[in-house]
Amino acid sequence: MLSADTVPKPIGYVNDFEKLFTEAERRLMDSTIGMFERRTTMQIAVVTIDSSMTGKEDFDNFTLRILRVWGVGQAGKNNGIVIGISRAYRRIRIQNGYGIEKVLSNAETKVIIDTAFIPLFKKGQYFEGTLNGLQALIRRLE
Repeated sequence: MLSADTVPKPIGYVNDFEKLFTEAERRLMDSTIGMFERRTTMQIAVVTIDSSMTGKEDFDNFTLRILRVWGVGQAGKNNGIVIGISRAYRRIRIQNGYGIEKVLSNAETKVIIDTAFIPLFKKGQYFEGTLNGLQALIRRLE
């Protein structure tokens, strides 16, 4: 296991350390997020987290560290979002920067997780669930 402070380097908007997505799926989500950022300046990072990266009990804190270490969002605006997914731990966490929390509450984020991501994840459809949740977040933020 990596040390608790070790955060991998990002490789794009979509960082699939758990190997849940095909290259084409990753590229589609990457371009969707890139177009969204160009329209709004808000940044979204999707990261699948392998169980070797952190413990289940530290999953939420790990996604927050990723948000901060990667610098997701514009400086001064704190308008970044990290979507952390772990199939191994059966966990998902959406970390909103402070600038996002002004327009998307934690309660609204939970509704998106429960209605857009989870139903498809329960069917083993990780790409479909992630894309569906990503699109729901984008619709809500635009």
